Order: sequence, then structure tokens, then C-alpha cells
Amino acid sequence: MRSALAELPVLVCCLRGGLIAGAFSALVRLPGRLYRRRLRGRREKALPKLFFGLLEALSAAGIVLILACTLFRANGGEPRLYALCGFAAGAALTARAVTRLT
Repeated sequence: MRSALAELPVLVCCLRGGLIAGAFSALVRLPGRLYRRRLRGRREKALPKLFFGLLEALSAAGIVLILACTLFRANGGEPRLYALCGFAAGAALTARAVTRLT
């Protein structure tokens, strides 16, 4: 059994991975946010809608890839609840900060 102090580097690594994932997600989603802000109630055409949907899918795939790499680097790929919560907290902090900027 490992102590809580020995698990602290795993939590910090997952928090850092979450910050990276949140920044990646915000950067990939930024063109869609700017485009929708420019529309202001007008109708969205089908081609941009498809393009921004693909960007959302790319963002989700990137987050999953970053999560897998972070978990593998932090503790050999064991998904622990505190590690997943640290990752989610880091991603939420970054997403919230970037959302307030745009």
C-alpha cells in the first residue's frame, strides 16, 4: 500500500496534463467560437457547421490522447480516481480561463 504523500507527484502530473488538454481544447475550439460570435442570430450554413463539428471531434480525440499519455506517464496507465479528478480539474481551470477571455 502506498502513502498519500507518495501519490502527490501523480496528482500533480495529471493536473499538468489537464492544463495542457484544456489549452489544446480551447485553441481548437476558438475558430468556432469566433465564427458563432460573428453570426449574432443569423443562420449558420451547413459547411461551416460540419467543419466546426469536425473540430469538436478532433478536440475530443486530442483530450483522450492527452489523458492516455498523462496516465501512462504518471503511474503506468492505472486509472485512479484522484488522477482523473486532477486531470478534469486542470482541464476545467484552463477552459474557464480561456472562455472568459473570448
